[in-house]
Amino acid sequence: MNSLSTPQNRTTLVTGAAGFVASWLLPELLASGRRVVAVRRPDRDPGDPAATWIAADLRAPGAISEIIERIRPDEVVHLAALAHGPDVQRDPEEALRINVGAVQHLIRGLLQHAPLARLLFVSSGEVYGPQSRDALACDEKTVLQPASHYAATKVAGEALVQHAIATHGLNAFCARPFNHTGPGRPSYYAESSFASQIVEIEKSSQPAVLHVGDLSSTRDYSDVRDVVAAYRLLLDRAKSGTTYNVCSGIRRSIGSVLEELTAHASRTFEIKVDAARLRTYESDTMAPIGDPAAMRALDWEPRFSFERTLGDLLDAWRVQL
Repeated sequence: MNSLSTPQNRTTLVTGAAGFVASWLLPELLASGRRVVAVRRPDRDPGDPAATWIAADLRAPGAISEIIERIRPDEVVHLAALAHGPDVQRDPEEALRINVGAVQHLIRGLLQHAPLARLLFVSSGEVYGPQSRDALACDEKTVLQPASHYAATKVAGEALVQHAIATHGLNAFCARPFNHTGPGRPSYYAESSFASQIVEIEKSSQPAVLHVGDLSSTRDYSDVRDVVAAYRLLLDRAKSGTTYNVCSGIRRSIGSVLEELTAHASRTFEIKVDAARLRTYESDTMAPIGDPAAMRALDWEPRFSFERTLGDLLDAWRVQL
């Protein structure tokens, strides 16, 4: 860890800062006393006004290097990524440019202009690949078997980080978050789609039908607010070269998520399977479950029950729609 002893005198650079996770991470970091510099795409609006915002295209080789040279951050959280599965499938080359190329640009900039800075690279639990439902939870030593282009790009990003640690002494570590949700989660994800549809049904007098995909698929869900607390804790305590699963370790079916949301709805509705929402690849229907022991060893303790998470997600849509 660098010589800074407290968060109050650290400058933290966050990429992908206009996204869902960053909308919760920035307040978490600011509340700890950090100065936060938030990097967003030029076509995205700035968020938390307490942060310093910079617009940049991280696909450009020199863009992030110029920012690092100017800011000289003590810490970096690299969230920027093309993560939505259908978007990655439509343009896999773009996913490579963002999910791999931008990581290389970031590493080069840190080594040149802020070699003592700590880097948190945010990967994904998807790198473990499909797991049978009776398989043990994946820990950080589980063999990686990426089964999607997105997961493959995250494995490549991790490899670049580990190479820089081994060959250049970069002070870096990786987080592998599993599914995380909560208020603000985009509606193209299943649980948020259900919540937004429920709110639309509540506000309508028309016959109520809620459209779903495969309700038998399972996920390891955490609350996004617990996930960003884990990231802040990693900045404070993680050991360079180490990887940490950020997960609940609990397998939940999509159907059980819908049942919980339905219990909070003020109207009844018909549930209809929509063929367009069905996924056929194993990485979606046989998602891995994680072992959170390494994060728990850092005294990370989730604060939000899953029932609270879904209730807050539903309430957020009630305000938005």
